[in-house]
Amino acid sequence: MIRRLPPELVREIAAGEVIASPADVVRELLENALDAGATRIHLELWGGGRDRIVVADNGLGIPREELALALEAHTTSKLTDLARITTLGFRGEGLWAIRQAGRVRLTSRPAHQLGGATLTAFQEEIQLEEHPAPAGTRVEVTALFHHLPARRSALESPAAEGRKVVQLVARYLLHRPEVALRLVVDGEERIAHAGGSFAEVAKLLWGSVVANRLLPLEAAEGPFHLRGLLSRPELSRPRRDRLFLALQGRPVEWPEPLLQVLLSAYRELLPRGQFPLGVLNLELPPEHLLVNTSPDKSRVRLISPEPVLGFVGRAVQGLLSAHPLARALPEPTPLSGPAPVSRAAFPRLRYLGRFRELYLLAEAEDELYVVDQHAAHERILFEELARRFREEAPLELSHPELLTLGLGEEMSYAERAEALAEVGLCLEPFGPGTYRIRKVPAFLAGHPSLIPEVVKGSLGAASFQQAWRQVLARLACLPAIKAGHPLAQASAQALLDTLAQCELPWVCPHGRPTALVMRELELARRFGRRGLRAVERARVEKT
Repeated sequence: MIRRLPPELVREIAAGEVIASPADVVRELLENALDAGATRIHLELWGGGRDRIVVADNGLGIPREELALALEAHTTSKLTDLARITTLGFRGEGLWAIRQAGRVRLTSRPAHQLGGATLTAFQEEIQLEEHPAPAGTRVEVTALFHHLPARRSALESPAAEGRKVVQLVARYLLHRPEVALRLVVDGEERIAHAGGSFAEVAKLLWGSVVANRLLPLEAAEGPFHLRGLLSRPELSRPRRDRLFLALQGRPVEWPEPLLQVLLSAYRELLPRGQFPLGVLNLELPPEHLLVNTSPDKSRVRLISPEPVLGFVGRAVQGLLSAHPLARALPEPTPLSGPAPVSRAAFPRLRYLGRFRELYLLAEAEDELYVVDQHAAHERILFEELARRFREEAPLELSHPELLTLGLGEEMSYAERAEALAEVGLCLEPFGPGTYRIRKVPAFLAGHPSLIPEVVKGSLGAASFQQAWRQVLARLACLPAIKAGHPLAQASAQALLDTLAQCELPWVCPHGRPTALVMRELELARRFGRRGLRAVERARVEKT
C-alpha cells in the first residue's frame, strides 16, 4: 500500500541529501557568502563541527523582513533560469536543510539598513530579535545531528571531520584567492589569507618549493576565459589529488573529456602514470553547462563540448610552449629562488663542448645546459616522422599483406575503421578473421616488418593515436645518435639548432628530458662566491 511519509521523516531524508557532515554545512554557508559578494570570510569549527560552526562574512546581507523566508524550503534570491545558472547556490535548500540538521542562529544586516536582526531556528521553532549588527551575515550552527542519533553516529571522529573541512576550505580558497579568509579550528588558526593571487594561495597551502614550480596561466577566446596555475613537468604526482578545476567559480570534479585534453597537452612531458599539479578556473557562457546533476553540485556536464575542449587545449599547449621547461640541475630548493624566467620557446644554445661522448655542454644567456645527444636526436627524428605521418599521402602496397585478427580486434577495427583510414591505414576483409592490408602511412613503407605490429597496436591500445606515437617513438630511437658516437663541433651545433625548432624540445618521445639546466647564480651560490649580488646585478642589466 502506498502511503505518504510523515513530515518529520521527509525533513530528515531531505536534510540528509544535502547535509550529511559538517563539511556540507561549511560548503553551503561558504557558497552563500561568496554569492553575496563577500571579500572577507571568517570561519570557526569546534568539535569537528558537531558542536559549533560559524561562518561570518562582509557580503550583501539579508534584510530583516526576509530572514525567516531565507530558512524556508526552496527559497532563494539566486535562481531565475535553470538553463543560465551563474551562482554557486541555486536550489534554495541549503539553509533549510541545515535548519533540519541543527540549531541555526542567523544574524544579518545589509549595508543600507540601519539595524540588524538575528533569527534563531531549529526545525519548526523560530525566534526573531532586532539589534545593532555589522554589515554582512553571520551564521552559527550548533548541536549538529543532536536530535538524529543515527546520522550523528555515522560521523567520523572530530579530528577526521575537521580535516575534511580544512581541505574543503582550502579548495575554495585556491579558486578564489582574492578573498581574505581565516579558518579557526578548536581555537587554533589553521588558515589565514589576506587576499591575493593564485601563487600566494599556492605558497600558503602547498609551500614555496611547489609554488615556485607552477606556471601562471591566463587565456581568453571570445566568451571563454581560463585562469590559474599549472606545474612545470618536473613537478608531478602519481595521483590527481592536487589538480583542481572550478567552473563558473564552483569547485567540481573534472569532466573526463576536459581532463584528457589537459593531459594530452603534457603528452610525453610527464612519465606514464604521473599527473601535473594545478588549479584552473574556467568561465563559460552558462548555456554551455548543465550544473544541476548531483546533490552536492560537484559534477557538471558540458553541453556541445567541442569549442570548450579546443579552447582549453590551445591554452595549455600555449602555456607549455611559452616557458623554458628544461629541468633544473640540481633540483630547485627554497634557497634557489623562483624557477626560470619566462621567455618564448627553447633558447638559442651555443655549443661549448662534450662530456663522456654523450652529453653536449652549451650556454644560453646566464644558464649552462647539459644536453643528452641521443635524447635530443630522438626528439628531432620523432617530430620529422610525425610531420611525414600528417602530411604525406598513404602508399598502396603492391603486395598486400595478410593479417589474422581475433574477435576483439575485429570488433575494434569495425569501430575505428574510419579513423584509421584518415591516417592512411586501410584493411579489407579476406575470409573469416583475415584481412588484407592495402594502404599504410608513407613512413612505414621502408619498415614492412612493423606493419602487423602497428595494425594490432592500433586496435588494442586505449586509442590508436597512442599506438601511432609508440611506433613513431620506436622508429625515431633506432637511427638516433648513440652514446659514444663522435660529433664534430659543427654537427653538435646543428643538432642544438634543430632541437630548438622542435614543437616539444624538452623531452624525448619516451618522456626522458633532453636537457638539464643550471643557472649562473646557482653556480655562484654553490661556490660560495662573494660576488653573488654582482653576478645577479650584471644579469639584470644584461636582460
